[in-house]
Amino acid sequence: MFFSMFFSMETRRVGSGAPEDYDAGLFTRRGRRMWFRPFSSLPLLIVLSGMASASEGMWTLDNLPREDLKRQYGFTPDDAWVDHVMQATVRLAGGCTGSFVSGDGLVLTNHHCVIDCVQDLGSKDDDLVARGVLARQRNEERQCPGMEVNRLESITDVSARVQARTVGLSGKPFNDARQAEIAKIEAECVNDAGAAARCDIVSLYQGARHHLYRYARFQDVRLVFAPEYDVGFFGGDPDNFNFPRFNLDVGLLRVYAQDKPLQSEHYFPIRTAGAQPGELVMTSGHPGSTDRLLTLAQLETLRDTVLPFRLLYAAELRGVLTQYRTQGVEQARQGRTDLFGLENELKARLGAHRALLQPGAMSTRKTEEDTLRAWLSKRVSRADQPGDPWAAIATAQKHWRDRYIEYAMIERNMGFVSQVVTWARLLVRAAEERARPDGERLREFRDANLPALKASLQAETPVHPAYEKVKLEWSLTKLREQLGADHPFVRSLLGKQSPADLASAIVDGSALGTARLRQSLWEGDLESIGTHDDPAIRLARQIEATARPLRDWYEGAVLAVEEKGAEQIAEARFARFGTAVYPDATFSLRLSHGVIRGWQERGEAVAPFTTFAGLYARATDDAPYRLAPAWIDAQPRLDPDTRFNQVSTNDIIGGNSGSPLINAAGELVGLVFDGNIHSLGGDYFYDESVNRAVSVHPLAILAALKTVYPAQHLINEMTLR
Repeated sequence: MFFSMFFSMETRRVGSGAPEDYDAGLFTRRGRRMWFRPFSSLPLLIVLSGMASASEGMWTLDNLPREDLKRQYGFTPDDAWVDHVMQATVRLAGGCTGSFVSGDGLVLTNHHCVIDCVQDLGSKDDDLVARGVLARQRNEERQCPGMEVNRLESITDVSARVQARTVGLSGKPFNDARQAEIAKIEAECVNDAGAAARCDIVSLYQGARHHLYRYARFQDVRLVFAPEYDVGFFGGDPDNFNFPRFNLDVGLLRVYAQDKPLQSEHYFPIRTAGAQPGELVMTSGHPGSTDRLLTLAQLETLRDTVLPFRLLYAAELRGVLTQYRTQGVEQARQGRTDLFGLENELKARLGAHRALLQPGAMSTRKTEEDTLRAWLSKRVSRADQPGDPWAAIATAQKHWRDRYIEYAMIERNMGFVSQVVTWARLLVRAAEERARPDGERLREFRDANLPALKASLQAETPVHPAYEKVKLEWSLTKLREQLGADHPFVRSLLGKQSPADLASAIVDGSALGTARLRQSLWEGDLESIGTHDDPAIRLARQIEATARPLRDWYEGAVLAVEEKGAEQIAEARFARFGTAVYPDATFSLRLSHGVIRGWQERGEAVAPFTTFAGLYARATDDAPYRLAPAWIDAQPRLDPDTRFNQVSTNDIIGGNSGSPLINAAGELVGLVFDGNIHSLGGDYFYDESVNRAVSVHPLAILAALKTVYPAQHLINEMTLR
């Protein structure tokens, strides 16, 4: 989805000013829903007390809270259990989680995580998003364009090696040295495996630790099942981030290796009965990014600059997309998934912004900082203290706020909302970056990331010219509005042309909608890209002349200062608390624990389960509460008391979409797909009393596959031990 290019927060901290999608998010389409952590009251941060509440924490698998699990639930996971969970859980490289639910590579995830694939495989004459997809035989399972699945194989601590390269350095030299060493380690890890492996250095505890994650990489991923849009996103935006919910937010994929279903002994069998209230349940997934350890200055940047700008921008864009969808059935189909994602992002970011505006939000963080500073001053002599990293980060924030909008509109692509221009920018920048040694490239273009970029670029993704023009014209207009008509870049870009004329010239004249041409250009060299006459390529070269210096400025003046300061603060925090606390989320595999439990809302108890009866009671004849015909026909055959959706106290965030909810026996007892309304500010804070993860109950999944569709062959596969 195009909105993912500038709305993703899953791989970097927006509050730090980092490029929000460092692993190619600017150039890839990410089909998933974003979450933010909960906000109701403002509990003292975990880093202040060193103690988390009972269900708080996104724990790395090599540092699980085993004593807490034993004390609270009488459960101690052994190494074999942990290894099984690690290999049964997968990451959808576009930003979601999934899990193997059979030995034949069948992957269970969310409907909203596969909707891009469904959209791409459909057409004007066959609206697959509306009618749903069910492959009744293996030969009907069609490959999802550009989709990649990663399975974690190992975790190695390489902290000492990374940190040794940056001793005594600061600013851009610090950032360059660290990135060069990271690139070297990742390349050594992949070695001769090529596209079959992916290796990522994961920075934990704000840089106090660096771990090497090695993944098996699968790029032949095929669609097996997706329900109709009307049930996969029943309730639409009004019900989003709310509960009770009635969503079959379920999708099934299959991973293939050498044109055959992947064979694996590690998968989660479904426990039909699910879990009972108070029972231990765990999520195994890839939470994208939390900001629970940001400094006060970084939170202020988010509150005062980043979030207000993005909210206003997104609200206007929603109006543009809504208007386009009213022009006809085909226009509605083309814009449906983009609007779905954009509305989700708007609600999530609005909740995050409201959390930062609440009384006590900033004072809580200030108290934490003052406490850690006081502890550090008593423990370390003044001569040995690493300057004032909080002050250095605060200074960087001033520079960042001054140029944030310029950076977002140009480098982050917010002024060029178009799939065609995105491809062109990828081709131009990739040609420049691949001409450099691996360790000197921007992170998203290092060898470890190139296979995913290439797959996304070469996917047979449909382009709708009229839709492209609407998006590009609007975003070019916003570029001129935000930067001003006299901005040198705006003058050089538009000249005497209007945004509408330039958008038409680019979209009508470009041939980049052809995957074969994109592949040819990818395989070419810098000279061939530099002389190619496609208008979108010409535009991308013009953008790059301004965008790349902006990126260099940002990485030297903002990112390097933040990361150096964060590392120093993290070392102090780590020295005080060690691994007794969990690190911020980083789109790496984590386990959270909790229980099935409702909550109190304005003095009223919210039950932890919904049922099919509630679905039919809420249904109307109109969207977003319209039911698909198959569900109307199946009503007499469905048990109205069947549990549908449920809530638990698990600590999750965006990237956990599609996470399996499992019990101590390693059985699947739910499929996570959302958070409740109180989750919208918890990127920064956690409150167990009201935070809830929302999941699909296994009874609903099996009943739908048995009675509504039917798909007994999938039930047999998922329930076979």
